[in-house]
Amino acid sequence: MTPRKELFIKIKQALINIAELELVDLQRKQFTNPKDNYPTYWTAALIDINNIAWESMVEQKQEGFCNVDVTLYCKDGWLDQHNGTADDEHGLIEIDLIDKIVEQLQFLSGDYFKPLHQTADMTEDSESEIMSYKISFSTVLYRKINPKFRNVKLTHP
Repeated sequence: MTPRKELFIKIKQALINIAELELVDLQRKQFTNPKDNYPTYWTAALIDINNIAWESMVEQKQEGFCNVDVTLYCKDGWLDQHNGTADDEHGLIEIDLIDKIVEQLQFLSGDYFKPLHQTADMTEDSESEIMSYKISFSTVLYRKINPKFRNVKLTHP
């Protein structure tokens, strides 16, 4: 398994434990459709593994510094709060959902990556009617690469 695959799979496994999420997937610009063609899922967490800055180490190993964004999408902010909500949380249940995502991912680690650390969260500035919140994490990945040279045993004639 590659470090990027493991990172995605571990994050997805952690997030599917949150019952309120209808979709947990790799960020593929699913919510950039025209107004009349929204996806059928309204509460989704999309995982975006950003640029990995790899550095060579000894013994054919590499270390990569990486930022991961989890974007939470909610139609009109969780419970259609622009039209008024009936929930006791003043239409702000998505804030609790952001906290649940952070609780699941903060310090999550794997065989190929060090613990995730939250670095930021912010609302996405979007023209879309779908509310979105970006939660950012950083981590360090490790991988072994093919050796440039291989050991060959010398024999005497």
